[in-house]
Amino acid sequence: MNTMFACLPCYNEEQNIVPLVEGWLAQEDQLQRRGYRLEVVAIDDKSTDATLEKMQALAAEHPQVTVVAHPENRNLGGGLNTAVDYVLSHGGPGDVMAVMDGDNTHDPCYVHAMLDKLRSADVVIASRYQSGAEIHGVPRHRLFLSDGAKAYYTMMLSVPKVRDYTCGYRLYKFAALQKARQQYGSRLITQRSFACMMELLYKLHRCGCTFDEVPFSLRYDNKGGESKMRVLRTMKDSLKTAWLLRRDKL
Repeated sequence: MNTMFACLPCYNEEQNIVPLVEGWLAQEDQLQRRGYRLEVVAIDDKSTDATLEKMQALAAEHPQVTVVAHPENRNLGGGLNTAVDYVLSHGGPGDVMAVMDGDNTHDPCYVHAMLDKLRSADVVIASRYQSGAEIHGVPRHRLFLSDGAKAYYTMMLSVPKVRDYTCGYRLYKFAALQKARQQYGSRLITQRSFACMMELLYKLHRCGCTFDEVPFSLRYDNKGGESKMRVLRTMKDSLKTAWLLRRDKL
């Protein structure tokens, strides 16, 4: 049986990590029927709240949960690197890495539609820009900025079948990650901010990987606690990253 590694990078998500992990555990039976053993990899990025303790309690109760704790804060790029390294060192051909935000705004139930698409693609994105997608609880100014950024990324990067370059909810085939790591080594993910999601996507594209998307419902209204994203700084980093990627500077 192959393994579905559900990797959850988290920083100060004490209000969100338990329902998120429970959401993944609720998919276990259906994943097994599809031929996947579930392993939830909870990655703590040196949280200053009780996130790590709650992860450890979940792991003590559920053998499907593994905790990886960073000794220092590495931001989202570090969490994504840890996820890739963990899967490549513990997985093998036929395995899949799922990654999503740790704030409980993404529902694990969409993994099944994503797996259907993964039969003919190397990476599948849960997209806010496919027909049928819904967005709940996101402020209007954030929606406006996201739409503008989408247009810019599409113009700069133009990856076939990709409309959502920054959503953190994705499935990756083990073979695709392995190929990209062999090509880029430690330079596969260099960005520490949310721009790391775009960087990994585009570098996989350079490696010849194929993509597809499914619509999903982004539930920002489910999130407990305040957002850790610094919107203007994130926009600046992402715009710069797209420009550098397009010119093969990363």
